[in-house]
Amino acid sequence: MKIFRCVLVAILFSTLLTGCWGAKEIEHMIYANTVGVDYVKGKVVIYIQMVNFSGIAKKESGQSQPQKTSVGRAEGDSFDTAIFNLYASSPQRIIWSNVKTVVFSEAALKHNLIKEVLEVWDRYYEFRYTVWIMATKDPLEEVLNTSSISDLSVIYSQLNSPMRTYEQSSMVAPIYLYKFIWKWKEEGEAVLLPFIRIVKGWTDNQKPSPNISMSGVCVLNDQKLKGCIDDGDILGLRWLERKTKRTPLAIMHHKEVEAMMVMNKIKPSIRPRISRGKPVFDIKVSMQATLPQLSTRLHKKKLELEAIKEIRGQIMKTYQKGLEMDADVYGLSGVLHRSMPKEWKKWSHNNQLPLDSESIGQIDVKVNLISGGISKMR
Repeated sequence: MKIFRCVLVAILFSTLLTGCWGAKEIEHMIYANTVGVDYVKGKVVIYIQMVNFSGIAKKESGQSQPQKTSVGRAEGDSFDTAIFNLYASSPQRIIWSNVKTVVFSEAALKHNLIKEVLEVWDRYYEFRYTVWIMATKDPLEEVLNTSSISDLSVIYSQLNSPMRTYEQSSMVAPIYLYKFIWKWKEEGEAVLLPFIRIVKGWTDNQKPSPNISMSGVCVLNDQKLKGCIDDGDILGLRWLERKTKRTPLAIMHHKEVEAMMVMNKIKPSIRPRISRGKPVFDIKVSMQATLPQLSTRLHKKKLELEAIKEIRGQIMKTYQKGLEMDADVYGLSGVLHRSMPKEWKKWSHNNQLPLDSESIGQIDVKVNLISGGISKMR
C-alpha cells in the first residue's frame, strides 16, 4: 500500500513539472553578430551579419568546417521599421543579444541616425551596451561579407575583436557603445569613432582574401559629425590616448628609416590655463621605448631627442587637421569643462570651445629608451 501511495504521489507531482516543449534549438534561430546602419535615398537601410555557432563548435572540437558569412538586408522609413521589415523576410527568429559590433556608414552619420538607433537600443531588452561601435566609408554589405582567413569565424575578426590587434599595435582606439554614449551626450566632449575599411594584401590558399582594418577616426562634437581623418593624419592621437599599449615610431632621415622604436607605458595629461585672456592647454606625455631596428650609429640621447621632435610634430599635425574641419580632436573643450567650468561657460559657444593654432601651449614629451642595442649607440 505504501509503495502504491509513493507511486501515485510521484505521478501527481510529475504533472506539475514544466517541460521543454517550447524550447528552440540553437540552429533554429538567427543570431545577429554585427549590425550595419546606412542611409540611402531617404531610407534607413539595416544589415545584419549572422554567425553559425554550430560551425564554431565543430571547428574548436577539431572538425574542420568552412565558416560561412550570411548577411540580411532591409530598409524602411526609420531604424525601427527597417528592423520589422527584416523580420518579415527572416526564415527564423532573430536574436539580438549576441550583437558584438554596430557599424555606421558615413551617410548615416551625416543624417544623425545615431540618435535614432540609440532611442531603439534603449528600449529593447535584448540589445546590450557592451558592443563595439564603428564607422566606414566602404559599402556596408561588402564590409559585413568580408570573411576571415584560415576558416576563422568572423567573431575573431578585427570587426568583432578589435582589442586583440590594438594591443599589438595601438593606432586607433576601439570604443564601446556605453562609453560612446557618455561622451556623445556630455557637454563639450569630443567622440572619436573608429572607422574601418576593406584592405587587400592577404591571401587564403593563394586566393585574394581582403581583411578589415581600422584606418582612421570620425570626429563628432556636440552630437554632430565634423568629418573623418585618415590614417596618415591621426598619428598624434595615440600619444594622448590612455589605452595605448604598444605603438611604433619611425625616425626618418632623407625619406629613409634611420631607426624604428616601439613605444609603451605612455602616460599623457592635458592641463588648461588662462593666458592672455583665453584658455591655453599644456600637453605632457611620457613613455618608454625599445629599439628593434637601428640602421645607423646614433647615441641614446640623440635617438630620444629625435623621437621627442617627431612626437611633437605628430601631435600638432593631428591637431591642425582637426582645426581644418572645425573639430576638437583632443577633447580640449571637455578638459576645460571638467577642470574650469566657470571659464568654460565664459568662453564656450554652442557647447564648444573656439580653438585656434595658439590654443596648444607647451608640449612636453619625455622618452626613456630602455633597451635594444644600447651598446651600438655609445
